[in-house]
Amino acid sequence: MRSQDPMSLNRSLLILLVLALSGALVAALSHGRLMAIVVVLTLALAKGSIVILDFMEMRGTKGALKPALLAWPAALLTLALARSVAVRLLL
Repeated sequence: MRSQDPMSLNRSLLILLVLALSGALVAALSHGRLMAIVVVLTLALAKGSIVILDFMEMRGTKGALKPALLAWPAALLTLALARSVAVRLLL
């Protein structure tokens, strides 16, 4: 975010809060269903992307750091989903 654009930063913060509350609501009402886990992990990926792009000011940058930073939460959340699926299949 540029210092002359505080409204965009406020909008990103509001989106993060809505995503966090949505994830908490889905998790609380899901009863451990796999689809709810997918939704919560997708919301987590969206939150991570917003933090990386807006709060770390990577939206307008080029280079290898931006895709690497975006790939990191995607990889971790993919592993979390794989673990959840494996637990469902084994139990």
